[in-house]
Amino acid sequence: MENVSRLQMQEKYWDIAGIIIGLMGCLAQLTQVVSEWQRSDPGNMSLAFVIGYWLVFAFWLAYGLFFKRPAIIVTNSIALLLQSALLIAQF
Repeated sequence: MENVSRLQMQEKYWDIAGIIIGLMGCLAQLTQVVSEWQRSDPGNMSLAFVIGYWLVFAFWLAYGLFFKRPAIIVTNSIALLLQSALLIAQF
């Protein structure tokens, strides 16, 4: 019984760490979104790069939803929204 509780505690700490680290990644991504939206000329990022990462974030969001992993759901939801904004900024 004690091992189950310990495992649940460890999972909770890993989820919290995953959310914190994932949000740091989203913050880095946000700086690129802001930079692209402030440009007056069309974006200079590869469309394949932007779409590729959009697909990656969509996959990991689906994975997180399927396996009910909060850290993956939260961070990839935000990353997918930011990547969508980056995609829109390219046009």
